[in-house]
Amino acid sequence: MKRYISFTALLVLFVLQSCEKKETIPLNFEVHSDKNSYKAGEPVTFQISGNPDQLTFFSGEEGHKYAYRERTKAVPHAVTLEFASNRRYGSDVQQPNSLRLLVSQRFSGIYQADAITESEWVDITDAFTLSGIQANDATYTPSGQVDLSKLAALGFNLDPNALVYFAFKYSGHTGSTQPRWWINLFSLNTLTTEGINLRIADLQSAGWTSIGLQNSSVFWLLSTSGLRFQGGAATIASNLVWAVSKPLDLTSVTPDKGVALKNMSTRMNSYSYTFTRAGTYEVTFVGNNINVYGENPSVKTVNIEIIE
Repeated sequence: MKRYISFTALLVLFVLQSCEKKETIPLNFEVHSDKNSYKAGEPVTFQISGNPDQLTFFSGEEGHKYAYRERTKAVPHAVTLEFASNRRYGSDVQQPNSLRLLVSQRFSGIYQADAITESEWVDITDAFTLSGIQANDATYTPSGQVDLSKLAALGFNLDPNALVYFAFKYSGHTGSTQPRWWINLFSLNTLTTEGINLRIADLQSAGWTSIGLQNSSVFWLLSTSGLRFQGGAATIASNLVWAVSKPLDLTSVTPDKGVALKNMSTRMNSYSYTFTRAGTYEVTFVGNNINVYGENPSVKTVNIEIIE
């Protein structure tokens, strides 16, 4: 009987120990800089203690603020657009208005010729600068940065809460050399009511679709090099081809991002970073210990002043 009781007691003890709550390894790490003020271009060294399993760095610069790491929406105060173009071949006399930029907040989103012609589009080309005929492929003309909320004179009244579509419209006529147009920059940004400039879309993320309206045999092509229409020789049939963006939400913004500095397989006792612009920055380090039982995050901030 005594043996039975002893065995039962050991079994109960083992079960109780097995059911004890498992926890992550406590994290006690600290971060400090050697001084609080630095010159622009001077490396800032942060001393790190505690060796967290993971460490993420937010510099406090635009696009890298810890406070905005989960922000996906922002109220626009202004919406700006700029692009850059390179044109080669074809004359304005024989091939007038070969490239136009249009905008719509009433497009149906159906990427077919009939839907394009039936939708309401506004030509806003005159608000921008287009490339003249260039002697080489490398020279691009900046369009200038334009506030889309100030284009009422061109017939466009921006609704910041509605989706917006952009279109590059190419027109080429047979009988003379058709121009070639390349676009290597497209930057749509919102200036928030807090005075922060945020990216909405760039050339790649705008997601262009080529739509031919006259049985055109040439199409807009999007690659890592840019958005391109090749035109053609005088014997090529006429072309009327649109490159239409995906619907763009003017209130949608990309959350700010941090930089992962280390994982549990490495150790980091210091980290250096160089600020290029004057200002006061709230630098944030997020440390974390992680195992199968959970995680134990800790946030440390350091205020840094950068002077010219």
